[in-house]
Amino acid sequence: MSKRVLVVCVVAALVAMSASAGEAAWTENAAEAMATAAKDGKDLLIDFTGSDWCGWCVKLDKEVFSQEPFVTEAPKSFVLLKLDFPRQRQLSAEVKKQNAEWQAKLRVTGYPTIILADATGKPYAKTGYKAGGPEKYLENLAELRKVRVARDEALAKAKTAEGIEKAKLLDATLSGIDANLVLGNYADVMDEIVKLDAENKAGLKNKYGALAALPAIEAASRKKDFDGAIKLADEALKTYGDTGVAAQDILFAKSLCLYRKNDKPQAKSLLEAALKAAPDGPKAEQIKAILDRLFKDTK
Repeated sequence: MSKRVLVVCVVAALVAMSASAGEAAWTENAAEAMATAAKDGKDLLIDFTGSDWCGWCVKLDKEVFSQEPFVTEAPKSFVLLKLDFPRQRQLSAEVKKQNAEWQAKLRVTGYPTIILADATGKPYAKTGYKAGGPEKYLENLAELRKVRVARDEALAKAKTAEGIEKAKLLDATLSGIDANLVLGNYADVMDEIVKLDAENKAGLKNKYGALAALPAIEAASRKKDFDGAIKLADEALKTYGDTGVAAQDILFAKSLCLYRKNDKPQAKSLLEAALKAAPDGPKAEQIKAILDRLFKDTK
């Protein structure tokens, strides 16, 4: 065998090994992933994907997850858990059930969604496809892990505090975490904050009370019980006020119901109120885009 042929063979073997390692690094068993993360002192990196139909998922796999820097570096900090929602590939009933439960718990609505969670499965950050290759992606993951560090530091301080001071520290525990991840995963912390700030002196009772009201409004809307959803939204806004990020979400949900009832003027008015409730909130840019696209000519 010539030297050149030998080199080509070695390179081909290394590429094959790298691809194989990329595949082997992921597990599809959530319980095993959590057990391994707890044993090894790692976090979970959860990939919600549509592996055989979602173009951005395939792109993320090709550009990042299958690349040597990611395959080598990511498992040093994370146990990699893939929760797939394929259209062609057949999954067992058990895996389908597991994936659906995690999808609901983490309020995942699109693919790819990448969730970072601690070893108990409690999420603290999320991301998706990002251009720039594996190195840039790893840098982003390192930044997102700082959210967990800040969360845990605030939670530790809260254990020795009392009253409003403890409520503020618990609020700091959740403040850097996406509201969709807080819902359903930090109910105990939210309940404690509301109890500690029962008179809303720090504004936290209203903040978390409004946030806790959102899932019931969304559930009614999904069932097309728009009048029921609107009633729940009105009750929450009356109880907890119409300002802040949670109020923005409620106003947004109510606007959607009215739009589906074909009341476009009122839907537009509520979107404008939602934007005013939290001008720099996470939905602000989305609301601006909807107002521009759907309501430009609505009076």
